[in-house]
Amino acid sequence: MTRRFDRTPDGRKLHMQSLAALRHFDFNAAGAYSYEQAVETIRRLDLPAADVEQQFRRAVLNLLIRNQDDHVKNIAFLMDRSGAWRLSPAFDVVYAYNPSGDWTSRHQMSLNGKRDGFDLEDLATFGAFCGFKRRRTLGLVGEIADRVRNWPAYAAEAGVPERDVKRIEAGLRLQIIPPSVR
Repeated sequence: MTRRFDRTPDGRKLHMQSLAALRHFDFNAAGAYSYEQAVETIRRLDLPAADVEQQFRRAVLNLLIRNQDDHVKNIAFLMDRSGAWRLSPAFDVVYAYNPSGDWTSRHQMSLNGKRDGFDLEDLATFGAFCGFKRRRTLGLVGEIADRVRNWPAYAAEAGVPERDVKRIEAGLRLQIIPPSVR
């Protein structure tokens, strides 16, 4: 069972809007929108720097784990009763890669103008767009890559069949992050 993040502890609804709704983006338009636009939205809403960093982390994770169903309805914002917006908790974060799939052969959102074929410099450029110095960017990327490298252990703990662990591991984009990046 998953606890809903759009409800208060006493069960009241929190107002939630997706990036698609806030910006009038068509989530069916694959490749039309970018992670940079998600960060621009965070800035337009005057959200704290922690939300920019969180969106950066989510984008990097999505690229590394091939969550290629990363459309603009899978980024959302919550408004509290005082009218203050915040980036919502992450949701729908899954391995979604099928090289012959209509929706999962490439990312739905672009990063640095790309939907596939990413390299470390793309992540560094996105980090600079987010306002991070290169050292900070590479530190965050290294931290996320270290967690993704632990996929087999996490999967074993969760009881994922070995054949699925290997199939997913083969699809991860860890080759773009040298082990020295931290």
